[in-house]
Amino acid sequence: MERAARVRRLALPSMPLAAAGFCPSDCAKAGNLTDARRPRSQARATHGLRVVRSFACQDLVTKPFHGSALAAALASVLFAGSLSAQLPTNLGFEAVNYMQQPAGWHVQSKGYEITLDSSVAREGHFALRTRWTDTAAYSTATKRQALVGQVIAVPAGASRVRLSGLVRTENVRTGIAQLWMFVTGIDETKSRANAQMPWGGPPNTTPWARFDIEVPIDSAARRITFGVRHAGDGTVWFDSLALSVVGGGRIADDFAFVPTPRPPEDSTRLLTDDELALRPDSVPVREKAEYSAWVASHARPIRSLLASDFSDLRFLAPLLTQKRVVQLGESGHGVAEFSMAKVRMIRYLHEELGYDVIAFESSLYECYRAQREVATLSAVRLMRSCVYGTWHVSEVLPLFEYLRETERTKRPLILAGVDQQTSAATMAYSRPEFFRHLLSGVDSTYARAVHNMDAEFLASKSTSSPNTTRFVAFYDSLARFFATNRVAIRAANHDDPAMVDVARQTALSLAVDARRDKVGAQVGAYLRDSAMAANLDFLLDDLYAGKKVIVWAHNGHIRYDGSTRSQSDTTRNAPHSMGAFIAAHRRAELYTVGLFMYQGAAAWNDRRAYPIAPTRSGSLESILHRAPWRYSFLDFSMAKREVGNEWIWHPLSALSWGTTEERLVPRDEYDGVLFIDTVHLPHYLYAPFTTTTTP
Repeated sequence: MERAARVRRLALPSMPLAAAGFCPSDCAKAGNLTDARRPRSQARATHGLRVVRSFACQDLVTKPFHGSALAAALASVLFAGSLSAQLPTNLGFEAVNYMQQPAGWHVQSKGYEITLDSSVAREGHFALRTRWTDTAAYSTATKRQALVGQVIAVPAGASRVRLSGLVRTENVRTGIAQLWMFVTGIDETKSRANAQMPWGGPPNTTPWARFDIEVPIDSAARRITFGVRHAGDGTVWFDSLALSVVGGGRIADDFAFVPTPRPPEDSTRLLTDDELALRPDSVPVREKAEYSAWVASHARPIRSLLASDFSDLRFLAPLLTQKRVVQLGESGHGVAEFSMAKVRMIRYLHEELGYDVIAFESSLYECYRAQREVATLSAVRLMRSCVYGTWHVSEVLPLFEYLRETERTKRPLILAGVDQQTSAATMAYSRPEFFRHLLSGVDSTYARAVHNMDAEFLASKSTSSPNTTRFVAFYDSLARFFATNRVAIRAANHDDPAMVDVARQTALSLAVDARRDKVGAQVGAYLRDSAMAANLDFLLDDLYAGKKVIVWAHNGHIRYDGSTRSQSDTTRNAPHSMGAFIAAHRRAELYTVGLFMYQGAAAWNDRRAYPIAPTRSGSLESILHRAPWRYSFLDFSMAKREVGNEWIWHPLSALSWGTTEERLVPRDEYDGVLFIDTVHLPHYLYAPFTTTTTP
């Protein structure tokens, strides 16, 4: 039985219901105008009805609130399929995922830009911003909306739960902006209780104000789905959400989570079966017996994350025959074991299988410049001159020490990047002078103009509204100039003939970066991945032609079928991943490894710890957990259909970042998976600093 939920206004400015597309006559026509002009203090609770306040006339009106229908709609468009309930995460919108959207949240929109905004945040560094971007005027008849939400387990002993948050609006003349929350039981499409902000939320242009809503919790309640919603024109910002048990305490955001440190492990040798054996689960998740048996018999043990004895990795050699590119992913960036395993695998690939380039999900230009200074920079400086801060950890540092060691050999490991955006600010600020120096021998006047415009673009990245059209035209023109004058520029810079080609590719990347400043997150992600693919092609065909390349990036970038990236992405055909673009013409050359985790703790890009969400039966993590070892590898590329491995070719769920459920067909996305059963936070090398660019 659905119960009425209470909504409470905190410092909410007056609002006409008509602005939200609703007026008391709508209720009257439906025969539901039951509490008109009753003082608010006397408004009675109404079974199955939502009490709505008209702030223009101060009337109380009621309108049927079909919570079950809302729950079903939200479940279908926002959370297609069952999700793993977890602690609330990133309630302040401070962590950013690789799509420039709030990490840990499920996002659904059509006609809206959803992103994080550092220019107006009320608390912390970021606020969530939703903006109507369609060229047509907003109409309530279209039912378009920006919906952002997540799911948590019902807190033990709670009888009521409150959601509060800050809301700010600008030019919201039609439609609504609000917090929302509903409670479900075993049937996740039927609401047991629900609440939204008073009808419509703040209208027009309003300053920051805090609102809260409450829902009752009964004995059959299992999950709470909550979030924010913008179904109207204009721009809305949300910030500093909080969940609490009424009469109790605040429900801790997983940012308050205290992780368990990684236990010591002998890194000098390969571990035995007993040392690699899994510990019994405290809360077992049941899995199909045939799946368990197949995984247990086909998974390969990875016997160390650090040892220089590579005998446990040599099973990869026949799998990588004629594979020019090996892509190494990670379901989350802030995982110590992922970095350790990849550094060791990179050394094996370089020393024994002839891979000579390591290309990070980091700036093409900045990593190219860092590579030129390998001999003079310390390992830490080399790292900070190329890759994103999320990898400035002690677990990745040995790779940069190895880069410096091999630089003095006949076959050095070469550092490169594939990203189109800035990853290392200190090196990025050398770019205007790089362009000027490169062009000065051909056209000194144009060289100075390029220097000034590129410096202006770098400065504009810290503002909220760069002149996108102007910068796009500039970088497109610069790329054409490099192509047209390539021979003359090479002759003027004979010490590094490849420099002009890197400069042209950098200009093309910057044109994409400028375009992304004015598009929504999904289109921006599409542009970014397509540019990353173009940069990888440039490394393979031009800069390092003939060399074998290793790619280090998030699973979401390297997977082959990026159209199924997230359950919250309703476009399904976009954005594509870098891996999808590359596979379209290089599939036979690729071997792609996804890295996944089962339990433990990881870190968001801002370094705050969070717990890995519990998995469920039939998920990729649950199935891989049936391998008898803490570290294991499972190849899909050579698998033949048989009893126990049907799941490789079927859609199933997996957790991106260890928190966000997505649907994928394993064999369509990866050639193999490296599975770490229990993960821990990495060890950062220095105190964090604020940045608006994230991997």
